[in-house]
Amino acid sequence: MDWESAFIAVGVLLGEPVEVVRASLGPTIPPSASRLLSRLEAPSRESRAQALARVLAGVAVALDDARLA
Repeated sequence: MDWESAFIAVGVLLGEPVEVVRASLGPTIPPSASRLLSRLEAPSRESRAQALARVLAGVAVALDDARLA
């Protein structure tokens, strides 16, 4: 997982608007992070929740792996 996607997911989880998170990444956004931003701007609440949960699950696994290392 790229750090940009993790940054986006955690920022949105903490309540930052998607537009603010997008702007904080600057002009060059990797394709995977760009796809996540698009999904987080979807009209469907379910789609947004699924996109966020998918990335946050990866963040949780990475944190857990780091703790065990």
